[in-house]
Amino acid sequence: MTSQQPDTGERQPITIDAVPWDMFVDPDDPERPAGPFIRWLVDPASGNRVVQVKSWPGREPDPHWHLSDTLYIVTKGELHIRGEEPYKVGDIRWVRGGFAYGAETSGTEEVEYLFISLGPYDKFDPDEFPPPLGRWDDPSTWVEGYPQVHRRTLLQHDPRRDDSAPCAPADWVGVAD
Repeated sequence: MTSQQPDTGERQPITIDAVPWDMFVDPDDPERPAGPFIRWLVDPASGNRVVQVKSWPGREPDPHWHLSDTLYIVTKGELHIRGEEPYKVGDIRWVRGGFAYGAETSGTEEVEYLFISLGPYDKFDPDEFPPPLGRWDDPSTWVEGYPQVHRRTLLQHDPRRDDSAPCAPADWVGVAD
């Protein structure tokens, strides 16, 4: 981008290597071990998640699911997901929002990938909040095809922030009164 093109806020160049790595600490789960390393490529205050992730061998996060579809673009090493073939440099992994999957791990060396949420971002424990489109470890729960209308209906509320939650919405971390 030339100096004649202003940074308007709505459009801006991002040089990934110029963004510093941060050790991720989950504000909603203070007991969770720190990690992985991430580069925030889009301001997380926007509610979106576009990050570069760097993880190391032996790190095994908990299974989870997201509200929105997500993309993983492997840029270094191998990305391993329980129950799936390894993803190698240049591979893209797409996951439907509402489908739970196992831990994201590296191969024998560190892995780097771009993580892109294609809509509102949040992360759920599948044992606490059953995923509406199924779980990787129980094929009997899988919803076939791509049921957009049904999916929108199932995901239009956040069980942690409305009356279906196990406690009042105001008791959840990050919920404004």
